[in-house]
Amino acid sequence: MRFYYQNGMGDTGYFSENNLIRALFSAWNIESELYLLNKGIKKINWNEKLFDQAKIIFSPMDDNELNSELLRDYGYRMEDGEEYREIIDIKTGEIVKYEWSDVVQLV
Repeated sequence: MRFYYQNGMGDTGYFSENNLIRALFSAWNIESELYLLNKGIKKINWNEKLFDQAKIIFSPMDDNELNSELLRDYGYRMEDGEEYREIIDIKTGEIVKYEWSDVVQLV
């Protein structure tokens, strides 16, 4: 899978990742929106509409309801945990665990 990330401070970039959860937490780590590039798209063409080239799958500044809607097609939802927001596997109801050492340092 090929991803594009963008945050409010102007940081943008592309990265390839086969693990969706790792991609989510990597973008979340730098408070970036995460987009999954459509098949065949290698780089965003800014002369065309972004949503014709990529699908947003995570928006860290938006609420759990929106993020759950974005993540539903991938089998996840987001909800408030005891300390932080958590990603939940819809089928099992389990909290998706991650190791910060596995997070890609995007910036």
